[in-house]
Amino acid sequence: MIYVVCAKCNQKVLYYQKDGPGWLKRCYLNRIFAPSDLELLQYDKKIKKPQNLPDLICSCGTIIGKPIIHKDGRLAYKLERKSFLRKNYKKNYL
Repeated sequence: MIYVVCAKCNQKVLYYQKDGPGWLKRCYLNRIFAPSDLELLQYDKKIKKPQNLPDLICSCGTIIGKPIIHKDGRLAYKLERKSFLRKNYKKNYL
């Protein structure tokens, strides 16, 4: 489990379950666990295409990711390089 944090203001953007080693390039909707507004997107029946998803934007206005459909058919956010930091989960960081 990791946090995706805005590189500009250091604000937590989302809490994510990373799968496998390596760079964080995209965040699949079904692996987002917080905040609740992003978590609930995976259950919204109206969202079937990337056009139905909003951009992933920090509260400071920085664009963190753009919606895509990955080649396996899952909706995801393609993360913008250098717009975010990846921080490991720590219990007291919530």
